[in-house]
Amino acid sequence: MILYRLSPKARLDLLKIRDYISLDDPAAAERLIRNIKEKCQFLGKHPRLTAPQRQYMNLSKHKVGNYLIFYRPHKTGVEIIRILHMARDIESALLH
Repeated sequence: MILYRLSPKARLDLLKIRDYISLDDPAAAERLIRNIKEKCQFLGKHPRLTAPQRQYMNLSKHKVGNYLIFYRPHKTGVEIIRILHMARDIESALLH
């Protein structure tokens, strides 16, 4: 039973988030990554949780701290497309 699957870009996003935050606080980086993965697991169990007004560019989104998880519901859970900091140019990041 697959609950969530990370796209290659989402995997890279997680690595970059961990590496960046680890520069100042490795423990905080691990906590954040754990929280994001737990939220991905939760979204996989509840793939249709996001209300239509919380969608962006035909992707559902969910906030974790200062980050947004962008995903698509599937029969077996969700596909995590990107995990982006809210200060980024979201549209540009999603298009590339």
